Formats: sequence, C-alpha cells, structure tokens
Amino acid sequence: MNARGNPAAGNTPWMRVSVDEVTIEVAARPGAPQRGVVRATPDGLVIRLNSAPEKGNANVELIEYLADELRVPRSAVMIARGKTSRRKTIRIVTHQPAKVAARLRKLANLEKIGTRK
Repeated sequence: MNARGNPAAGNTPWMRVSVDEVTIEVAARPGAPQRGVVRATPDGLVIRLNSAPEKGNANVELIEYLADELRVPRSAVMIARGKTSRRKTIRIVTHQPAKVAARLRKLANLEKIGTRK
C-alpha cells in the first residue's frame, strides 16, 4: 500500500507481502503429468503437481516445488490453510519478501507466456 492506501504497483490479488513473509493463494492440481504453474488468476496461482492427493504427498510436493522455485528453505514454506483442499493459502517466511514476491511474479508471468502458442 502506498501513502494513500492504494495497492502498490505490481501487487496481485493472490499475493500479500508483509515485512517478513509473503502469503499466496494456490489452486493445486494433483495427478498431473507435468509439474509447474499453469496460470495466475485473480484467485491464485494454479499449480500442477505429479503426486496424487493421498497421504499428504501432493502437499509435500507443492512445498518442495515452491521452495525450489523461490530459492528458500523448505522449512520457510508452509500451508496456512487448506491442507485437505485443492485451494490453499501458502505462507513463505523470509527476510527478503520483495525478492520472493518478484520471483513469484516472474514465475507466474513466465508460465503464462510459456503456455501461449
């Protein structure tokens, strides 16, 4: 937010950035042949996962995928809400929230560009 209370430039409706964390909304698509971001919607990032949604395997894969892509430790990525749902709120604890937010935006934009043919 800027001084007038308007969202800062580049903010997305599915991502909230604070002093020491970034919170994102995700729609998980387990059981997919390829892993990765499908698209960014106003409701969140749509992410395909290889694992089936059994015994938490898809959640583990989602955390690993985001940690690797955002270059943060796996322990910094946690599911804040929606562990048994496809719609999840993910919390990423970091000392560099601006860098993590920039990587998320880039990931969302690269995937959108990559899916156009």
